[in-house]
Amino acid sequence: MRAIPILAAVLAAGAGLIATAGPAVAAPAPQPAAQAGADLAGFFAQRYGGHHIMGWGRDESACSYIDGVQLVLYPLGRNRYVSALQAYEEERGVKNITKASADVLGEARLVPPADPVAHCPVFVTAAPEGS
Repeated sequence: MRAIPILAAVLAAGAGLIATAGPAVAAPAPQPAAQAGADLAGFFAQRYGGHHIMGWGRDESACSYIDGVQLVLYPLGRNRYVSALQAYEEERGVKNITKASADVLGEARLVPPADPVAHCPVFVTAAPEGS
């Protein structure tokens, strides 16, 4: 497991906000580090349904995040995925599976996975002041 501090993980493409522990506290959105061999194809970072979603890659190289927390994707091949969060309903594309999973979360927050995907970075975010 590799931890990438937010400041070291800033990528030139895109900026946004993620909600951290409190609903009124926002922090800079983590961005993937440009790493040798990283597949950043299809990179997206946006606000969706009250969450900051982000992802990139395809099939076995796909990475997805909701509010900076890794969403474990299960690739089915041909750019199709499922996640445990949305009851293993198949979606086409990393962005669509991430949105479907964010829809299921509603106002809840995603819990970091016990076994994160090895090829996806783990973002370390600071706790908001006063927490």
